[in-house]
Amino acid sequence: MFYGWVVVGIAALGGFSASTETFPVLSIFLKPITEDFGWSRTEFTGAISLGGIIGSAAALATGPIVDRFGPRWALTFAYTLIGVTFVLMYFMSELWHLYALQIFARSMNTGVLSVASAVIVPNWFIAKRGRATAVAQLGFPAGASLIPLYIAFIVSVYSWREASLGAGIMILIVSAVPTALLLRRRPEDMGLKPDGEPPASPSSAPARDLRVADRSLRLGQAARHPALYLLIIAVSLWWFGRTGVMLHAVPYMTDTGLSDAVAVTALAVHSAIGALGSFVSGLLRDRFSVRYLIAVDFVLNALAFVLLLAVDTPLLAMVWAVFYGLAQGASVTLQRLAFADYYGRRHLGSIEGVARAFTNITQAAGPLAASLAFDLTDSYRAIFVVFVVGNILAAVLAGAAKPPPASMGEGEG
Repeated sequence: MFYGWVVVGIAALGGFSASTETFPVLSIFLKPITEDFGWSRTEFTGAISLGGIIGSAAALATGPIVDRFGPRWALTFAYTLIGVTFVLMYFMSELWHLYALQIFARSMNTGVLSVASAVIVPNWFIAKRGRATAVAQLGFPAGASLIPLYIAFIVSVYSWREASLGAGIMILIVSAVPTALLLRRRPEDMGLKPDGEPPASPSSAPARDLRVADRSLRLGQAARHPALYLLIIAVSLWWFGRTGVMLHAVPYMTDTGLSDAVAVTALAVHSAIGALGSFVSGLLRDRFSVRYLIAVDFVLNALAFVLLLAVDTPLLAMVWAVFYGLAQGASVTLQRLAFADYYGRRHLGSIEGVARAFTNITQAAGPLAASLAFDLTDSYRAIFVVFVVGNILAAVLAGAAKPPPASMGEGEG
């Protein structure tokens, strides 16, 4: 068996437990923690947003490190520290404790994990990159669907403190240990070729995928073509809405009169269906240009926000969960494939690092904007309309992002 599929499995495990430090799970902690201490939603969200902004600087530093040394130890370091952070939240008693811990955890998530994990599969696959990424991405929606139920159950039986402790231990066991033991940088380091091609076949895999040129662009080369800027702005707009709704999805639905159980279940269904969206989009990439796929998908995300504005019954909550789950699940996979297909393998970490430095700012701004909108108007409606417009603009920009010409860059081999 080609060792690249072992690497795919490690990436999936990492995504499973790493979903703990993301907004679908943090949304479960929002109400019990703020009610326990009497903090506002803006105060809670501020810690997470600051961590995301600091993660921008971490992303810039992580990219070149990953290109040179591979993602193995960067990921192991980040998983370990995030796990320890959740364990320490068990002892939290002051607002500055929340800020210290979540700023640290979010910066590791958005500045290290997001960059290092983005290069794992592209380094091992070219022609089969779509299906390999689809399988690897199954870990995140699986975690984002199961872990909220796990966290919500512990919160209901014990408290948010025990839930945080359990989450931290899980990250250490499921992600940190397998990554440290089994992850490898590139097939060439093991005497192999991308996609498991026979050693005697000189780069035959990329030749079969006519949409992906057999070359890599350095950051400076990529910066001389408009596609990089169009993609970064489009993806940043998508993340602004994505994180904005995810941290506030449970409070939004319960504010409309739905029960906690319905809201958490909708979030879990959305994440579970996201696995299907991720998988299908990866397979479609092997048949169609990622440029057009991502543009269509951003339009579907905009429609999902329109649907969310109408949610006021359990049935509509589940319809939204299925529709948005398919759309957002495809988005994450297509974004990773777009940067890998446009710019190749060799310098992908540096390019992803720059992209993440910008998207981390909008990731941080989305939840904070939603919190401020709620605290000022006692409603999320206005900010959700902004998210609709942002996704439509993202679709236009992504569709306009024509890939760099094949003559740019250097050979992969």
